[in-house]
This record gives sequence, C-alpha cells and structure tokens, in this order.
Amino acid sequence: MKIAAFGFIAITAIVAFTGTAKADYNVWTEVKTKLTLSFPDTWKQINNDLPIDLITLSVPSGDDNAVCRVRAEEDRRFMVYPNRYRKDIRDQFFTTDYWAKTLTAYNNVNLIKYEDNAGLGQGFASMALVSYLTPPNTADGSDVSDRGGIMAVTHYGDKVYFAECSVYLPSYSNYHVQFMDFFKSIAFKKAYHELAVGDYRNFLNDWGTVNVAFPNAVSRSTY
Repeated sequence: MKIAAFGFIAITAIVAFTGTAKADYNVWTEVKTKLTLSFPDTWKQINNDLPIDLITLSVPSGDDNAVCRVRAEEDRRFMVYPNRYRKDIRDQFFTTDYWAKTLTAYNNVNLIKYEDNAGLGQGFASMALVSYLTPPNTADGSDVSDRGGIMAVTHYGDKVYFAECSVYLPSYSNYHVQFMDFFKSIAFKKAYHELAVGDYRNFLNDWGTVNVAFPNAVSRSTY
C-alpha cells in the first residue's frame, strides 16, 4: 500500500446555516468560526462523516459520487508569531511531511502532485492532488472504488482548515473546475491585516497552476 501525504484538520461539529445569495448559488456561514463559502444550489448538504467536519456537500455526479467537505481544528501554537511569519509557518509545518502523516487515513494512497504556493481563504496553503481506494463495506470488497481528490490545508487565526473534493478517479477531469471554484469561495473571519494574505492573493488574475495527472484529465489547470 502506497502512503502519500494528506492533510486533515478538526473542530467540533457546529450548527450552521445556509442562505440564498441568488437564484443559483447558496452562501453558507458556519456559526462559530464564521467561515463562509458558496456552492451551486444543485449541490446538497449531506451528513458529515466525522464530528470534526464543518460541512459536507454532495455534488451532482451520479455514480461518480463527487463530494466536497471542509474541516477545521483549533491550533493556537502559532498565535505568538507576528503576522509576517504566516508564510514561514506554512513552509515549515505544512509540507510533504504533513501530508505523509495525514494521508495514512486513506487506502492505497498516491500523492500525484504537491504545491506549497497555494492559498485557501486568506491563508497561505499547501495543496495535494491524490488518488486512493475507498475502504470496503462488503465482505467481498466489491464496493471498493478508485477516487481522485484535490486537498488544501492552511493555518489561519487559531485554527487549521482543510478542504477536500473527491470523485471517481477516471472522471476527475469533469469536476476539477467545480472543485477549484469551491475552494476559491472559502473565506475566513478576518484575523490579520489585509496586506498579508495567501500566495494566491491576485485572486482574479495571477493564479497558480496545479498539474492534473489523472487519466483523461487535462494536463495543466489554472486555479
């Protein structure tokens, strides 16, 4: 079994609410953290897998079973550091070692691509493109499925946030743009001055790229 690197985060499950921003999109706000995000109104909020999940969404996809989620965990280790060190914190604590430890929760994980110059919300983030097998729920293992996912982790304020979207592996390219749009919609309650933000601060113009190496996927996608 190949183990790669995946990031995960945690906080207690909290009541949240969804409000309609316009006819085809929902804007969702988590009550305690004040994290906000948006998603098409065709996406459906479903039960979280873990009490640490903030929100889990089912993306219209039929048997491809596309899912997106956000998790968070309180982490106050870095609050003593000045704002200017946030990028350094990412570069030291959220590297391939971080992904290596957290991706062990998945079966037959393959870390396809790692980017340490990404952003999530207003935070400096690292991003991973992975494939893995879902655990079997039947005795003969006939329900095991190949999954492909994009994941991002960042530290912001007193929390570590983790976002993930995954789908049936051969169909990943059909959903990559939707997944990245979901990531871009995430915003955190302001904790720092606006002049120090994540690596993707030129939100509408100078975005980075992530190589998509899955079968049938575009070779390089802008996010």
